[in-house]
Amino acid sequence: MWQKFRNLVRNVSTYQALSPDLRIRRRVNSWLGDRSPLSQDKWAAVLRESWGISRAVASFAYTHLEQYSGLQVARLRPSDRLDDDLQWAHVCWFDWQLCLCDDFCRRFGVDISDRLDQLTPSTVADLLVFLEKQLHRSSTADLPCDDSSCP
Repeated sequence: MWQKFRNLVRNVSTYQALSPDLRIRRRVNSWLGDRSPLSQDKWAAVLRESWGISRAVASFAYTHLEQYSGLQVARLRPSDRLDDDLQWAHVCWFDWQLCLCDDFCRRFGVDISDRLDQLTPSTVADLLVFLEKQLHRSSTADLPCDDSSCP
């Protein structure tokens, strides 16, 4: 009986450690709430004009970054710093990078899991530029994408 109780306590503490910090997420979303939201088309246009991000990658990011972080992507700007402004490590689920790899592979057929270790983005734009470059890299060495555990 005590073993079951200890397992329950461990599971709860592990879940808490791997979950996003909802208090920080609310605070960041509140800060973002002062900005005007951009439609997906406008967001893609800003990224294309300033950073050369394709509509496909911008659209992918617009949808998926919100799923990983719980932040209102329509209010994000390319210059937002992931750690300092958005508290990315605290607002995302612990496996957001794995989900990014799986989702990117499903959408574009490019496996970036072996390249993600090279990723050290400081801004939203850095992350999207990385994704754009991966999309245009030769995919001849890419392994087929396998089924994912991410929804």
